Amino acid sequence: MSPVSRGRKKKPAGGRKKSSAAAAENSAHRRILAEFAALEPTADLLEVEVLGSEAAVWRAGPGEKSVERQLLDLIAHARRHPGPGAANLLATLRVFAVDGQAQSEADAALRELMAAGVEPPPWTDVVGRAQAGACWLCRDRFDEEHLLLCVFERAGEPDHGLLVGIGLGGEIDELELVENPADVLAELRANLVEEDTLERVSGSVARRQLAHAIVRTHTWLPEHAILEGLLISRQRLLGDPPPDIEDPEVDVEAAARRFFAANPDIEDDEEHRELVEWLVEFSRQVEPRWAMHIGPELLVLLADELPEEASPELLEAWIRWRAAERELSEDALDELLEIATGFFEGSDPYLDGVDEDEDVEEVLDRRQFALPEASTMIGDEEVDLDPNDLDDRVLLVLGEHPELHEAVANEELDPGSAELLGTKAMVVHQLWDNDPPEVWAAARALRDQGVDRQHVLERLRTVLLENASPESDGGMELDIENYRRALTRLS
Repeated sequence: MSPVSRGRKKKPAGGRKKSSAAAAENSAHRRILAEFAALEPTADLLEVEVLGSEAAVWRAGPGEKSVERQLLDLIAHARRHPGPGAANLLATLRVFAVDGQAQSEADAALRELMAAGVEPPPWTDVVGRAQAGACWLCRDRFDEEHLLLCVFERAGEPDHGLLVGIGLGGEIDELELVENPADVLAELRANLVEEDTLERVSGSVARRQLAHAIVRTHTWLPEHAILEGLLISRQRLLGDPPPDIEDPEVDVEAAARRFFAANPDIEDDEEHRELVEWLVEFSRQVEPRWAMHIGPELLVLLADELPEEASPELLEAWIRWRAAERELSEDALDELLEIATGFFEGSDPYLDGVDEDEDVEEVLDRRQFALPEASTMIGDEEVDLDPNDLDDRVLLVLGEHPELHEAVANEELDPGSAELLGTKAMVVHQLWDNDPPEVWAAARALRDQGVDRQHVLERLRTVLLENASPESDGGMELDIENYRRALTRLS
């Protein structure tokens, strides 16, 4: 129908027209079948499995239908349109569908197609199969963050692996298919920090970790969800099914009695007891895997929930008590206490590290010019950052260039854009630290002339580049004396 046709249109003879949502879903079904029809008989098996895992959580878009219902509708569409695309799709969904009913429906539909003379793909009997190899578990010193690398092998193919991050609460917060597990293992070893551990674990231990993490993960990020079916299928190769989750029981009143017995300086009155019992319950809800967990990530969440009545003394006593019972190191304890100190200081990150004899107003002016905000948008997410942290400063600079976010995420940043971000970050670091002081003097002089912040930073960046030379490792060497003289001329 022409988009410019006018007048009353005749009702179609077939009855009511399909809704736009149904039409869109039908179009998506056809597209998916076309993708699977394009698979060659000799297609890479791992690529086939990833495509099937992605189809298993396919969703047409927001609406009332659940993922499970939409998947059953996709299987029904394949039933009605027999052919190579339908056979390829069903052969993967019967393995990677995360819902048992969908797996059964896909298997039954594939058998119907085969009975009707449709040839199944040559990899039908091997898709989803592999030999479990070594599994490695990396833990931080608080037992709060786990990284699990499981390697899988197939005859005639390179090894591949799944790298799974399990964070606070036992939920999956990282999931990646790796085609070079040996390199990833070497990187894990190289990046271990003090008190981190990396150990080889049995398949049954790895399966228990993964199976429980899958159950605990309520919301999957889109980039993780497309591998959920593959993860569920692969973890079954690691050993027998693990027992059901049994989180440790915590006797709240008994825990409070232990706390006060260990801290006689804290008065055991009604208010303090309620606060201690609240802390016990909070830690149990946030991290059910361990009895009364303590760690940095838990404290970050605690900062927004801690009752106003809680005193610094009570919180410090709680942290020390938990650290002692868990036998954490002095360094680990210091890290926790440093985090907790900020709960009560009402500290301004822009004044962190400022000496008593420094001009507070001048420091604020300089640092707020360098970084006007301590939060930024990265993609679609607003992120709170610490401008005292070098890496966070770089992210705040990146936040000012949304046009480069996608290129950075895809590791496709061109040299010119990389130079822009790198040199702008260098100027911001110099302003923040007031080193050299000529940077701020020049910036202030330009600002007083009516030049806006972005153009000031660009002028400073240009001066920096004019006084720097490239190094063999990709960095740059700054002629600091010439740089300072050039900055002085600006001011």
